[in-house]
Amino acid sequence: MALFESINKMNESRKQTGRRRFMFGAVGLVGSYFGFRWWRDKPRPVPQIETKYITPNDDFYTISIDTGFVPAVTKDTWKLKIDGPGGRGYSLSYDELLKLDRRRVFKTFLCVGNEVGGPAMGNAEWTVTPLAPLISRVVEGEKNGLRVVFHALDGFYSSVPLDVAMAGQSFIAYEMNGETLPRSHGYPARVLLPNIYGMKQPRWLSRIEITSRSESGYWEKRGWCGECNVRMTARIDSAVSQKDGSWMVTGIAYCGDKPPARVEISDDQGISWSEATFTSERQPNAWATWQFPWKAEKKGEIILTARVVDSAGNRQIESYTGNFPSGATGLHRVIVRV
Repeated sequence: MALFESINKMNESRKQTGRRRFMFGAVGLVGSYFGFRWWRDKPRPVPQIETKYITPNDDFYTISIDTGFVPAVTKDTWKLKIDGPGGRGYSLSYDELLKLDRRRVFKTFLCVGNEVGGPAMGNAEWTVTPLAPLISRVVEGEKNGLRVVFHALDGFYSSVPLDVAMAGQSFIAYEMNGETLPRSHGYPARVLLPNIYGMKQPRWLSRIEITSRSESGYWEKRGWCGECNVRMTARIDSAVSQKDGSWMVTGIAYCGDKPPARVEISDDQGISWSEATFTSERQPNAWATWQFPWKAEKKGEIILTARVVDSAGNRQIESYTGNFPSGATGLHRVIVRV
């Protein structure tokens, strides 16, 4: 009996120690989580980068599943396979792609992993051909439930509903800012789709598959969002003092498939707002640049905040969330030292 009592006391002691360790560990994790949120959402010094409507090719962000991947194809060897239900399919050569309906469009790419105000976004002019006519060649009859899977040369793949791929702003791009698509940005061809994050728009396109099976994508299988509609955002890029004592504040605003309609700036933590002026054209699926002449009412560190409203009257989400799994939300805030 004494032996069992001793064992029971030892087990109880272990349980209490385990509970204490769990509680301390849980408190530590909670503290770390809220500490990270505080760090993530707090305002930072204004980055003082030049606001441009067009992002140069060399400055355009890239994220890959294999950072060392280099496509081993040429214009002569590349083929785009397009496979539809019922065994229908065909292939396009690079020369055949270039002979199709040719357009130039402005398009912004935004990474789903970008933090509020972060640099993982860029806007470029792309030379493209519409995607819908290519898909229509292999899709007949009932279209409900069909998905389009894009396969890339690096093994990446992504899937969207058929209606997204058939939208008027869905394209295959083969030039970027007037140059043949750079290898790092998807040479020979990449996908451009409206109102979704960059993770759904593969580079180094090799095959388009239209299927009735439920197919997700590479990043979705790793916990990221499914359809991944863009969370609209306004970013403050710079605040430059002027000779008259005022400041010129500049930035960009992006609202997915709707043009930005209004950008507002606050210097009093959102109590009052003033409207900025756009300095570029406003188009769907592309960011717009803006500027705001600002006069500080006091000296010291002042927090500027930006927000955007799209052409349908929708406001960006002001509450802060992390980027996982559906993209970051919240207002970009920067510190200006006057």
